[in-house]
Amino acid sequence: MKNFLFKQIDNTGLVLFRMIFGLLISIEAFGAIATGWVRRVMVAPDFTFNFIGFDFLQGMVGSGMYFYFVVMGIFGLMVMLGYKYRYAMFFYALMWSGVYFLQKTSYNNHYYLMMLLCWIMAFLPANKDLSLDARFNPSFKSIKMSQWARWVIILQVGIVFIYGSVAKWYPDWFDGTAPGLFMKSKKQYWLIGELLQEQWIHYIIAYFGIFFDLLIIPMLL
Repeated sequence: MKNFLFKQIDNTGLVLFRMIFGLLISIEAFGAIATGWVRRVMVAPDFTFNFIGFDFLQGMVGSGMYFYFVVMGIFGLMVMLGYKYRYAMFFYALMWSGVYFLQKTSYNNHYYLMMLLCWIMAFLPANKDLSLDARFNPSFKSIKMSQWARWVIILQVGIVFIYGSVAKWYPDWFDGTAPGLFMKSKKQYWLIGELLQEQWIHYIIAYFGIFFDLLIIPMLL
């Protein structure tokens, strides 16, 4: 097992994952401001429904959350560029955890996955190549990593999506009823709102969801 976990392998996959992940979490932060999510969930309410034990986070609610998300977006760009990567990833993980535990009304299971991945990435050597850290410190650069760093990402993503597929194995999902209920809230969408109400669309969503979640890890590998 030790030989398997610490076997040295090429780190290109993790490095590229860092770059894409950094871009996506930066878009998540800036996009939350641009789409009005921060205003609706974090600024306009007098209080939010935080998780039990996190009442102290209520002090964050208000217009200061715009600045909070801008800082997160900057940290995301630093992760993408691999600049001060450890600090940037750690503080983004910390700040996103604050956002997650501050509100439950906009709960999304992918927000939880994002929090887990942020904390995992904070401890991975994802800035050893194609990063400003490696450029400014050539002795730091490496094209190798221990194999455990690859498998920890694979297992975490695999657990979520395989379970996501299995959780859909029930009659109301198979016959399109559940996707149909989800699509009702999107009826007002421009151009595609009415299309999303069609039953054949519900079947496509249902079975695409089952097979995509189940096969995402094999496809990535």
